[in-house]
Amino acid sequence: MLRCLLLFVLLGACRAPDSDERATYAVGFRSAWLFDESRSYRTTFDEGATYDGPRPLLVLTWYPAQAGAEPERPHENYFELARDDPRLARLAPALSAYARDIFVRQTMGAAEEELDDAGRNALAELLASPSGARRAAEPAPGRFPLVLYRSGAGSSFEDNAALCAFLAHHGYVVVAGAFLRGDGTSFGIDTQADSSADMEFLVEHARSWPEVDGARLGLVGHSAGAQAILRHAERPDASGDALVLLDTTQDYYGLGLPLHEELVRGALAARAELTRPMLAAAGPEAIFALLDRLDAAPRTYLTVPELGHDEFIAQGLQRLARIERQARPEERGELARAHTVRQNLRALEAEVLAFLDLHLKGRASSGHAALHAWSATAPSRSEVPVGVSAPEPWDSASAQPPTPRQFRRLFEQGRVAEACAVLRRFALDEPRAPIVTSTMLAGSFLFE
Repeated sequence: MLRCLLLFVLLGACRAPDSDERATYAVGFRSAWLFDESRSYRTTFDEGATYDGPRPLLVLTWYPAQAGAEPERPHENYFELARDDPRLARLAPALSAYARDIFVRQTMGAAEEELDDAGRNALAELLASPSGARRAAEPAPGRFPLVLYRSGAGSSFEDNAALCAFLAHHGYVVVAGAFLRGDGTSFGIDTQADSSADMEFLVEHARSWPEVDGARLGLVGHSAGAQAILRHAERPDASGDALVLLDTTQDYYGLGLPLHEELVRGALAARAELTRPMLAAAGPEAIFALLDRLDAAPRTYLTVPELGHDEFIAQGLQRLARIERQARPEERGELARAHTVRQNLRALEAEVLAFLDLHLKGRASSGHAALHAWSATAPSRSEVPVGVSAPEPWDSASAQPPTPRQFRRLFEQGRVAEACAVLRRFALDEPRAPIVTSTMLAGSFLFE
């Protein structure tokens, strides 16, 4: 027995130390390619001229690093992809050009060839802006939880690089990729079986790194990337300990609309498998009808005012930074909201960090948004425990309007006359309330 105890102590001493969970770090970055030899990939849009071979997987990694003399990478360096493998000679530059074009269109509002001199100067400033990450910096000692990030449809592989760097700064190894559409018809992301297989392949690869604690894994996605994560989690054998769903777009609609029919059907069929904690972030108009049905999981609903769909990711902030620099008269309205958008996006990042800290590091945070409080300008949060599939009842004596989720409940209970009275009241008392202004909410009720 004594020898067993001694062996246990020695093994513990040889194990790489866990990270200091309250420390912050410099951020390192590296990119590489992997090949999944068990699957094939072909660029069918050009009959395989760009690529035809084993499925290539781009691996972008942000990680906690030691402070050093390496300069911060400019953002444009994210588009510099390795092409030393002969199989990548045409694929890497083509994918890089595709992603860069998306970045330009998202942040500038036009293709690069359509920009005037002022626009080209503004683009150059955006591309030269520091990324917060250092190339090939020395990793910090310790082992850190792993986070996999998924970008959304029509987006680029670095669309939320600032969040990835932010999480690495706070002690996470973050991996992302291109998740190429399986049929090869474009470089757009795949949200079906190939996407899920890519995620597992990247996770298993990253778990072999000495700086990764592979027993702790968070999955973060935006838009269709969030939907892909939810679909992935439906599998009984899927990896992942906590899910972060950034503006799935489904959260604003009822379950009957055909827009997200496949997602809804799959999630409801797999309710028993969807047990991992979830953080769902959306605008204040969200009704969370699907997530309310997934009551085998603890859920956190975060509503963030003022953020447009693409402002749940870093590219939205980069676009606003460009607008502030150019100060064009036609974008004056965007200038007026830039401060609030920036403030609320920072609050969203803090909430994502607090959620991951709780479920991957076991550490609670005091920096949460207010619980159950509706606000026209500030984020609010609601905790939904396992087994709960409905909101807390709205107090009709309250000066606060019901949330869209609570308002939805009135219709589900057949209290239509009461719902109409609520609308009449708050159309006067709180005309900015989502129950008054949201066309998505009204459209869902009308459809159903």
